[in-house]
Amino acid sequence: MRYWWANQKTAYDAEVAGGYLWSRKRRANGSRNPFYESVRLTRPGDVIFGYQGGAIRAVGFVLDLAVDAPDPGATPTPPPAPGEREVGPLTGWLLPVAWLELQRPLEPAAHMAILRPLLPAYSAPLTVKGRGIQGGRLMEVSARLARALLELAGGRRPDMLLSPSWEPRQLGFSFSDPPPHPPGPSADPPS
Repeated sequence: MRYWWANQKTAYDAEVAGGYLWSRKRRANGSRNPFYESVRLTRPGDVIFGYQGGAIRAVGFVLDLAVDAPDPGATPTPPPAPGEREVGPLTGWLLPVAWLELQRPLEPAAHMAILRPLLPAYSAPLTVKGRGIQGGRLMEVSARLARALLELAGGRRPDMLLSPSWEPRQLGFSFSDPPPHPPGPSADPPS
């Protein structure tokens, strides 16, 4: 399982309601953006933190692989005027996601003393002051950072984490420590 941070800005309402995450393939100037291409690295079962307006507002679970598709939240383009070339819809990657909205959105800026040491040196989803970075559509985050975010949002008590329309049993986070490795062969047999 991998963990991801999605900056959703104006797409939040449509994506959460529609059960997806959509990302364009290239910047407006045609250049590549690794944060757009991250959508293709996700796998079913991965967890996504939906960030919008200074807060994590939803946690999403990837349901399937990303596919080429036009933006489902885009407004339809008007037909071209006579003599103009028809422009088709902008295609990108569409990722099916089951979004669960948080009861209380988590504002990372209020918890940077905890989160700052967990941020990677490169491609961090937040600035040191707790603001989402610009241009970062989808970024991978470590399991340690994901755990801290979920616990700050109430993850030890699922009834405190999800909006009232969800049953607590629908969210099965398990952050138990991995079992210790069995001891290797010893030179001396036990007596």
